[in-house]
Amino acid sequence: MSYSKKEFFAPSSDGIHTLSGVVYLPEGKPCGYLHVVHGMTEHIGRYDRFMSDMAEVGYICFGFDNLGHGRTARDDGELGFIAKKGGSELLARDVKIFSDAVRKEYGEEIPYFLLGHSMGSFIVRAAAKEVHPDKLIVMGTAGKNPAAGAGLMLIALIKLFCGERHFSPLIDKIAFGSYNERFGGGSADDPKPWLTNDAEVRKKYYADKFCTFNFSVSAMGDLIRLIKDVNCKAWYESFPKDVSLLLVSGSDDPVGGYGNGVREVCEGVKDHGADASCILYDGARHEILNDITYNKVKEDILKFLHG
Repeated sequence: MSYSKKEFFAPSSDGIHTLSGVVYLPEGKPCGYLHVVHGMTEHIGRYDRFMSDMAEVGYICFGFDNLGHGRTARDDGELGFIAKKGGSELLARDVKIFSDAVRKEYGEEIPYFLLGHSMGSFIVRAAAKEVHPDKLIVMGTAGKNPAAGAGLMLIALIKLFCGERHFSPLIDKIAFGSYNERFGGGSADDPKPWLTNDAEVRKKYYADKFCTFNFSVSAMGDLIRLIKDVNCKAWYESFPKDVSLLLVSGSDDPVGGYGNGVREVCEGVKDHGADASCILYDGARHEILNDITYNKVKEDILKFLHG
């Protein structure tokens, strides 16, 4: 099935920014909406291959650049800064705002599916109760982080002395410093081998200004708060019982604790009465849509959506 690709804009919940997004429209009768939410220090354009493929099989596929990312940022100086306060809540609210705007525009009475990767996985988990998708795909997520509380305290201290837009190498090292241990430690030319097995994808990532900016201490606080909020007892209790959840991750993904955190989330959702399943892809790293597993991941997602 052929498709068209269109820019789409909606006002952010922060009352300041305009969410810059894209919609992939299949020709003929669509079979569903698929809303994609991207991760930290990247942008929705990196999902073009996947979203195009999904449009070709009949899905109205759409997404936008989150606050502090891509073309939603009004200039390069805003990259890596989400909001003065309440950034984690704004990120989740924007999912519903953009979803409502797209579905109002195209008006199809068809199922609505939601997918989030990495930081986007935490955003969609936070948004699930309000957005209430028919099915939810959580990609490259993590379980509870016992150090979250201490991390937020340290960030508050750094913000006090250095400001909310400050980049802290210390916080960055604490958060991500161990991720390269299984992959040769990284280098100046290849600082994030943990992202994917595909060296060409990594080269493109390093050359993309919308992927290489620093995350401010304020934005790191928003990320940690998201992780904390979606791994607490209240989140599991409030997860909609009629929403089917699929968790997908690479077995070599340090974000998900090499599968341990992903299984933790899956079991927690099932223990609270909702339907959940988990697939770990052997040998894949963090970006399973940019790794050796792409075709298998796409196939499994389609099976889940059609099931």
